[in-house]
Amino acid sequence: MTAHTALPANAPAFCAGMFHFGESWPNFQEYGRSAAIATGRKAIPNPAAMEAVYQTLLMADALRYCTLQICAAKSSGHPGGFASSTEAYAALVMLGHTNIVTEVGHHAPGFYSAMFLDCSLEEMGIRDMNDMMARFREQHGLLGHLSGAIPGLLAPAGPLGQGQHFAMAG
Repeated sequence: MTAHTALPANAPAFCAGMFHFGESWPNFQEYGRSAAIATGRKAIPNPAAMEAVYQTLLMADALRYCTLQICAAKSSGHPGGFASSTEAYAALVMLGHTNIVTEVGHHAPGFYSAMFLDCSLEEMGIRDMNDMMARFREQHGLLGHLSGAIPGLLAPAGPLGQGQHFAMAG
């Protein structure tokens, strides 16, 4: 079994249950000291700003990590498809896009991770990584394929790839 690293004392509450913490990225004090998306805003003002690029990559890393951990917690799920597209997903979010459609049911762990990081799953009582792992792939939780029963999911991608139809209609 892999040893878990302790949460840093200054870790936000939602991190409870995360297995590993590494050192801060190089230049974090310079490019991560304040949010690239200002309070009350929905997008980065300048996509070319180093802070925006840096924080987009941080978001992609966080998405990939959460996706891998929830799949590992249940020894189930398909993290690879979403994990390979986290930079694109993070860039769309940082640019202000909120209705991101997928037709790949196996992207569910990644979409759940994104919704966890933006606090959208709190309505379901998922407030930290422990909650996320406990509810992943559970009947009254986060199903194996995306479902319209999850608050905030506008276009689910079930086992038959229904998301493609939502995208075409959009």
